Amino acid sequence: MALTLSSNNGNIRKASFLVGNTYKRIPSREADFDRSHRHRKTHDWVLYVDIVGGNPDCIERVLFDLGSTFEPQTFISSCPTPIRRPNGQRAWRFSTRQQSYGSTSATIAIRGAGGTKKEVTHSIILDDSGSRKKSAIQYFEEHHGLAPLHHVKMPDMQRFGIELEVSSANSLDPQTIADNYFPHSIGDVYVTGDYRDGREASNSLWKIVPDSSLICNRNMPYCHKFEVVSCVLQGGKGLSELASVLRSLENVSPALKVNKSMGFHVHIDVSKLSVQQLIKVCQNFIKYEDVMDSFMPLSRRSGSEECDRYCKSNRDSVGQDTNKQRHVALENCYDVESLADMINYDGRYYKLNLQNLVSGRQPTMEFRQHSATLDYTKVSSWIRFCTAFVNNSARLASPKSFQEGRDLDFQFYALFQYVIKDRALREFYNTRRHLMSNNSNSNDACCTSCHDGHSCDG
Repeated sequence: MALTLSSNNGNIRKASFLVGNTYKRIPSREADFDRSHRHRKTHDWVLYVDIVGGNPDCIERVLFDLGSTFEPQTFISSCPTPIRRPNGQRAWRFSTRQQSYGSTSATIAIRGAGGTKKEVTHSIILDDSGSRKKSAIQYFEEHHGLAPLHHVKMPDMQRFGIELEVSSANSLDPQTIADNYFPHSIGDVYVTGDYRDGREASNSLWKIVPDSSLICNRNMPYCHKFEVVSCVLQGGKGLSELASVLRSLENVSPALKVNKSMGFHVHIDVSKLSVQQLIKVCQNFIKYEDVMDSFMPLSRRSGSEECDRYCKSNRDSVGQDTNKQRHVALENCYDVESLADMINYDGRYYKLNLQNLVSGRQPTMEFRQHSATLDYTKVSSWIRFCTAFVNNSARLASPKSFQEGRDLDFQFYALFQYVIKDRALREFYNTRRHLMSNNSNSNDACCTSCHDGHSCDG
């Protein structure tokens, strides 16, 4: 979806922009010290490139080089947020927010979606006139063809695993599926009748595991109900292996089916994260739970019968009246056990499940909310989302709760600008949430797409 300001033509290769900075003075007693512990960083500012005309999608990313006194020295913004400028003008903002004890001159490198580069400079204005000072409009033109928005690269060393809940016709048992419908490249598929045995993580074996909690589709009342459990996958190669498996499962005949009793679960390896980093992941999950609900079908949102059974609200688990209070409560957790007790009050059936970390079964956080699907685009997008959510939450500063009155649109764009940082994912889930909104009154118990092995979630 092109974010064009002046035209519906997403092929426009030009954008007009303004460069500037906002400013807020921090009282000295509240300001942090710099790295030398000699100066207090009393200046809070946002350096921005605001796209005010043309096509923001012709710009791939903006790199802000703040000079050697900053650590890190450079910051990349690749996912702009929609804003209203002080004069009411709509704009898309690439930005970086910083705190400093003095001014700096920044070099700003704009890279287009076709590879064209433009460089500008800006000296930070350390008074509130910085946001009011009228800037000259500048122009960017991409001289090459526009490439589509692309995903941020999956970290090569990122380990993850998935569980796909599906059913097959009574005439087609899991062993037959394993023997005939999985790609030869992944080796043997382990089929077991023992649920606990099948869910133990394997570094090399894909598995088919029974799951009695699932129900059969109404038009196929007698079926085999099971989970396809991946081996431990890693990085882009893991996504490629997953794509191969899903392509093969498309050929199952009669087709595999899903319904709203089934889900798609993602496990993200967090073995290298500290307790404080895990807390930040949980804080962000609480903060953005409403946003994630908005691009899920009704059956996977808080309040639905299925969600209250299979993937309950972590925010409700923490309790408290406001997100600020919930953030403080999470900050006070002192180990993994106390964090899991708070975020998963009565077991593992929550949208975000930490119980594997408590039991020691495997070093993963489990994302349980997504609806059942065998569609690779949906599967890979959610894996990328969960990976970015965990990694970026862990490495960035502790999140702060939203100010009162921030609507869901604001929260959605904040999630992708400040946490996910992937514009292709943002556009995918923006389309999804509008689709879910349009289908909000539909009954997603089953639909035509179920017969083709896809979920009823758009």
